[in-house]
Amino acid sequence: MYNIYMNVYILVLFVCLTANIAKANTNSTCICTTVPCPHENVNTVIMGNGYATIEYIYHMHETYEVVVSASGIVEKGALDHGTETTSCTQKYSRTLEDDGKQNCDAGHILANRLGGYGNIPVNIFPQNASMNRGSYAQYEGLIYNCIEMGKGTASLSWEFLYETNTNTMPYGVIYKAVYDEQDYCNDTEEYFQNV
Repeated sequence: MYNIYMNVYILVLFVCLTANIAKANTNSTCICTTVPCPHENVNTVIMGNGYATIEYIYHMHETYEVVVSASGIVEKGALDHGTETTSCTQKYSRTLEDDGKQNCDAGHILANRLGGYGNIPVNIFPQNASMNRGSYAQYEGLIYNCIEMGKGTASLSWEFLYETNTNTMPYGVIYKAVYDEQDYCNDTEEYFQNV
């Protein structure tokens, strides 16, 4: 008889815990459930087959974690070892798009061709489609070429600019590239308008 009561108790406990977990997950703002989602402060990710390490800083804006800056090192071995975005990260970026248009790209912070993974929300931000496919892609191409020609590494950094601490889509991005070998390329910094 004791075993029956114990089994019923365990079953009730399991049901209660499962219900609380399901309730907690419905309150989450991150859509992707099979990969880590951004959390407050530092998020470090190794990508590009181990040749790119980026540290992302996230802060809470309303009920969403948003990227405010990122920085890290990309080595030559990371080139062409990134991944495309997924339906999950595309939906994730649209939840952060606060201009009402719902037409943004799921923009890689560290580009796919530089070794950035598109299947993890930490490396994604809501990016204006024409910027993503235009001037931003050209800048990433310059960085790619500089790393490919050189023997060293590039130190990359991003600063994401928001109108207020309630906005979840940055209006601009400052992107810097510093090369440890100056023989091939000079250090660069570009501002990209994300509207």
